[in-house]
Amino acid sequence: MKNTFKYLEIYNYFKEKIEKNEFPENSKLPSIRFLAQKFNVNHLTILKVYNLLESDGYIIKKQGAGVFVKPKEYIFYNNPKDSSVETFNKGFRNINTHNNAIINFVSGSQDYDENIFIKLKEILLDIPSNIMNYANTQGDEELRKVIKLTLLQKKMDISIKNIQIINGAQQGLDLIMKSIISKTKNKIIVGSPTYHGALNIFKNNCKIFTVTMENDGFNMLELEELLQKEKISFIYTMMDFNCPTGISWSNEKKKQLIHLAQKYKTYILEDDFASDLYYKEKRRIFLKNLDKENKYVIYMKSYSKILAPGLRLAFMILPNELIEKIKTSKFLSDISSSSLDQYILKEFLKRKILEKNIKTLREKYEKRYLFLKEKLEKIKFLNLEYEIEGGFYIWVKLDERIDYNKFYIEAQNKGVYLLPAFSFYLDNKNRPYFRISFASTDIKDINLAFEKLNHII
Repeated sequence: MKNTFKYLEIYNYFKEKIEKNEFPENSKLPSIRFLAQKFNVNHLTILKVYNLLESDGYIIKKQGAGVFVKPKEYIFYNNPKDSSVETFNKGFRNINTHNNAIINFVSGSQDYDENIFIKLKEILLDIPSNIMNYANTQGDEELRKVIKLTLLQKKMDISIKNIQIINGAQQGLDLIMKSIISKTKNKIIVGSPTYHGALNIFKNNCKIFTVTMENDGFNMLELEELLQKEKISFIYTMMDFNCPTGISWSNEKKKQLIHLAQKYKTYILEDDFASDLYYKEKRRIFLKNLDKENKYVIYMKSYSKILAPGLRLAFMILPNELIEKIKTSKFLSDISSSSLDQYILKEFLKRKILEKNIKTLREKYEKRYLFLKEKLEKIKFLNLEYEIEGGFYIWVKLDERIDYNKFYIEAQNKGVYLLPAFSFYLDNKNRPYFRISFASTDIKDINLAFEKLNHII
């Protein structure tokens, strides 16, 4: 009992000092040996304290470097009293209950058109009697045929045997991690910054290398230097309106990327969540279009941002040599995706309901973007980092004279939720940037939010 009280006493000692900023953010904490001597306990007690502080989000362990205090706004946004799952659920309860006190620039979920629900009810009246059976592990054949037709519109002529239905992009990333096995730990390359959901999956399974994101894609010199030095399992990319910056790759850099994949014999994961959400009609070249031999690009398409995140479906186009590996991983994971969900998606595609919804979203998002851009131009210390051509993410830079830690906290206190830059970087350090998502925030709320932000500044 005495040891238990000592362990909690030491934990609370560190927790209090971190919260009071007596141990500043990013500062290095003492070694386990030093603390064991200071508190007159064994090494395992201190290790237990550090493990709890890490799981509660107060510290980060860096192999070979030591233990460091996480940035204070990380601690603020990830309340250590809650698990990560509960934090996620609380955020979406605020969205789903239309909490008028909160203006949410964090969520990527759209505010739904009621017509979608009306059409869903119509579809459910026509469901076949065998809908409750297991589906094919690779996915319903009829659905894959319909997807093949939509891909032809994007100049992708793909056999349905290369199409794998999955339960959202997160499962796709997980299946790839389980299927692309190297003799040592997988080494991958991501942009800096990049999608935080992917980073969280990769961190536990890979050695991650980063390449600077520019306004038209990766810094290609940095990328080739890494490919020369390291045996890379795959490169993770988002080609259009990416998260978090909203930028799109140039066609020239897409061609360079394919060339490097061929030269260094590595896969590229093309994560497509928003390419349909362009504001102006423009012929887009998908990376998969350039992979003529279907050997290097794994194309992954999610429906969460163009239809509904609650319909947990996406698909991958796989190179031939990965088909059986991914299918096996899928079977071991959950046997198959829901037959009912696949039927609903098939009907949304066949009846062109999805196509109409995408058109509505394009118009809605363009209006919101133009309004946001106008508002940003009127606030002296906030700057739009990149112009965007579609999607619903923008990357905003704070003037160096602004204390961004205080800014985020003040914004949240006033009910304006922003996502700070640290979430999107491997080192978890903050920068004077934040992401705004306007997927579920209408013009009225955008206007109110910027009145509040202007007041804070």
